[in-house]
Amino acid sequence: MKRTRSVVALFTLLILGYSGCDKGLEPEPSGFSGVIRFKNWPPPDSVDILVQELRLVAFKNPPIDTTGLLIEFIKGNVVIYPPVGTTAFSKRDSTGRLRDSIHYTILFSLPVDEPPFTYSYIAMAWRYGSNPFADWRPAGLYTTQPNTFNPASITISKHVFIPNVDIDCDFRNPPPRPWR
Repeated sequence: MKRTRSVVALFTLLILGYSGCDKGLEPEPSGFSGVIRFKNWPPPDSVDILVQELRLVAFKNPPIDTTGLLIEFIKGNVVIYPPVGTTAFSKRDSTGRLRDSIHYTILFSLPVDEPPFTYSYIAMAWRYGSNPFADWRPAGLYTTQPNTFNPASITISKHVFIPNVDIDCDFRNPPPRPWR
């Protein structure tokens, strides 16, 4: 009788423990996600010329000129998504229509001793010309103050995931470049 109670108690604990673990011992991810919304695309007959590439960029320190832009890249203070060398975000959906929005998620594998860090400028960038190093400008900016171009920052910490880092892009009214 005593053995039966012990087995039932152990079995109950295992079931309760298992049902409370959806990811086992896997740690919570670090990163951020959001939705990028588009409006006022250039005319359909010119959009492929005027919007050659779309990438999300997050800067720890926004550059003030193109030299600073390169230095921030070299220092590793910039996240580019999708990463350079991979296909950029598509401006058209599977039916060929210009997209209304894109959902994205950026995850980090952080070392155990990584201190929190802040991205102070997060934007959707578009390349409008043939020079892949210089012909970029922001199409939209992450801000918590609607109808402004005041950048909002996020702080990334180990095992912290930040949702709703949303960006509204308006090709007729893009934010100013932080660099010259």
